[in-house]
Amino acid sequence: MSDRLTGTKAVITGAAGAIGMATARSFINEGAEVFVTDYDESLVSRAVDLLNSDTNPTFTHGAVADVRSTEAVRAMMERAADAMGGITALINNAGTNARGDLVDLSLGDIERVIDVNTKGVILCTQAAIPYLRDRENASVTSTASQAGKRGWPQISVYCASKAAVIGFSRAMAMELAPAIRVNSIAPGHIKDEGMAWDGFVERKRAEQSLDEFSDEFAAAEIPLRRLQSASDIANGFVFLTSNEASEITGEVLNIGGGVVMD
Repeated sequence: MSDRLTGTKAVITGAAGAIGMATARSFINEGAEVFVTDYDESLVSRAVDLLNSDTNPTFTHGAVADVRSTEAVRAMMERAADAMGGITALINNAGTNARGDLVDLSLGDIERVIDVNTKGVILCTQAAIPYLRDRENASVTSTASQAGKRGWPQISVYCASKAAVIGFSRAMAMELAPAIRVNSIAPGHIKDEGMAWDGFVERKRAEQSLDEFSDEFAAAEIPLRRLQSASDIANGFVFLTSNEASEITGEVLNIGGGVVMD
C-alpha cells in the first residue's frame, strides 16, 4: 500500500463495472477509504465483498443508489459521510449507452442515456458539494469519454451526454473554485469494460478471436497501438484526486492512446 491518497474519503458511482472496481482498488491501495455505489443491490454487495477480500474491510463501504434520483443520491451521500466520517472526493463513473442510428432509438433509450450519464453526474455533484466544502484538497472527477470530444456513428446520444459532462465539469470548476477542484477523464477504447465492446464484437470477422481482432483494431485505430485497460483509467482518477494535482481544475484528461489529441 502506498499513501498518495491517505486521508481521502471517496464516493465512487458505477463501482461494479470494470473502471469503477479498478478505481476503488487503486484508491484503497493508495490509502483511501471508499464508498462504492451502483444501481443494483447484488452488484454493490459483490463489489464490497471483492474489495474486502483484497484489503482490510474498514476501507470499503457501499450502498445501492439510482443516480437518476435526487432522493436516492442525497440519501447515499449522507450514508457515505456517516460511514467514512465525511467525503473528500467524488468519482462520477456511472454510465450507460444505447447503440443504433438515431432514427431507430426510442425515447426511452434517449432518456436513459441522458439521465444516467448527464443528469446522474449533475445530481451526484450537487449532493456532494455540502460535504466537500471545507475539506482539504476536495475534488470531483467524472468519467467523460473520447466520444464527448468527437463524433462516432450509432452512439450519438452517448456522445452528447459525455460532451455535457465535460461542459458541466468546466462550469463547476469555475463555480466551486477555490474550495473544490473539478475535472473529468476521457477514456478511449477500454478492453475490459463490456459496454465498450458491443460495437467491436459486431465488427469482428467470424474467423478471428476477440483478442486477434482487438490487436488489429488497435493497430489500425490507436496511435499507441494498444487498447486501454480499466486500470489505466483508475490511474488517472488517482492522480487527479491526489495532492499531486492540487493545481489542476477544469481539465479533461485524455487516456485513449492518442485517439483524440487536444
